[in-house]
Amino acid sequence: MISLYALLLTLLNCAAPQTLNVEVLVPATGGAIYLAAYDTPEAFDEKEEVSRIIRPATAASQRAELSLEVPAAGEYVIAAFQDLNGNGKLDTNLFGVPTEPYGFAKTPPTKWRAPSFEEIATQVAEGDQLKIELKSWDQY
Repeated sequence: MISLYALLLTLLNCAAPQTLNVEVLVPATGGAIYLAAYDTPEAFDEKEEVSRIIRPATAASQRAELSLEVPAAGEYVIAAFQDLNGNGKLDTNLFGVPTEPYGFAKTPPTKWRAPSFEEIATQVAEGDQLKIELKSWDQY
């Protein structure tokens, strides 16, 4: 009976929401920072995040400390972008190339195509410290 209780307690702890601390380095001042977590390849492809936070523009800082809560420890894509024109989305050009600074907790292997979930997913757990450097497409 005690081992069953221990197993249930372990399962409950595994499913508890986790808070991640994310340092976002931005190349330009101004423009809100959007930070999101995706838990499956399908969610990443469809842009259906499990968690999202928006930090309003700050005139002076090129560094932001954000906390993001995810449903449980596990594998996620942690992505961010800076909305320079205030329209609430990551703008792209005619070819789908981002025209605003963006980044991921894990650097994509190439800039010549959109990364897959598997290429940029990161294992995360409670209290993890992540860093994302937002860059323009030509800086990757």
